[in-house]
Amino acid sequence: MHLQVMFDKAHVPNAEHSAQIFRQLLDALEHDTSFDLQLLYQLPYADFDLALNALREWRSQRYVWLREHPVESAWRSHAG
Repeated sequence: MHLQVMFDKAHVPNAEHSAQIFRQLLDALEHDTSFDLQLLYQLPYADFDLALNALREWRSQRYVWLREHPVESAWRSHAG
C-alpha cells in the first residue's frame, strides 16, 4: 500500500520536489543502487513518514520474494 502511494506520488504531473525524491528512491530500490538518505530530510513530515513506511513494506516484500525465487530472477520493488 505505501509503496503504491509513493509510486503514484512520484509520477504526478507537475511533479514537486517530493516526487523527484520519491522517483530517486524507487529507482534505487528497483535497481539495487545507492540512495542518499539525506534527501529524505528534505521531505515534508507526511512524505518522510510515507517514505519510511514504503521502505518497511519494500523490505518485507523483498524478503518474502527472495525466499520464494532464485537470486538470478529480477526483483521489482514496486511491482504488485
